[in-house]
Amino acid sequence: MLQLVYFPVPGRAEASRVALALSGLEWEDVEVDGARFEIMKNNGELPWGMLPVLQTPDGTIAESTAILRFVGHKAGLIPTDQYQCAKADEFIDGMEPLGRVLDSTFGISDIDERIQRRKALFEPQGVGTKNLLLLEQKIAQSETGWAASTGDMSIADLKLFTELFGLFSGNYDGIEADVISDYPRLLEYHEKVSTDVRIRAHYANVKPDDIRWTFLPGAFENSN
Repeated sequence: MLQLVYFPVPGRAEASRVALALSGLEWEDVEVDGARFEIMKNNGELPWGMLPVLQTPDGTIAESTAILRFVGHKAGLIPTDQYQCAKADEFIDGMEPLGRVLDSTFGISDIDERIQRRKALFEPQGVGTKNLLLLEQKIAQSETGWAASTGDMSIADLKLFTELFGLFSGNYDGIEADVISDYPRLLEYHEKVSTDVRIRAHYANVKPDDIRWTFLPGAFENSN
């Protein structure tokens, strides 16, 4: 059995969770707290000292994108066309700055300062805003509506959908859901992915007060 090990939040493991759910493979979602994480790190169980990791019969795979690519193959979410496969990889690599946009704020213990710093990231000249504008442009350029202009949903879509919209779940204090209301193409993209039959079925049991509420159809309708 495969075991995906991560904290009890969507974060960097959510795309792989979705891919594993769509793969039909037997797997377990193993949630750990900070204390267990430190034990795993000190015991040498984490190849790069970080989570998530995927434990397989052949050994442990680390790094969220490597895990996503591995399980993406199993779920049929890697384009068979080599060019489209490369474009999906390109998109994933290109959105890496967004995945790290909050990194400088995690070590701030004072909540007021942390909130202020995070809000500044999404002001007109903020790094977060620049990332959202770039993604808005990329989605506008897509010929198919999928993130990397692939013929069908790919791992690039799982990563973009979960990591982008997960930012606005309320899990990160200082980041309000109405930030996304300024990006109509990203909202259209959210509608496309969230209403896809595969994604809708995966989140069928999620309630509006769940941390994963941002992955539901119509999640941002009242964010203006």
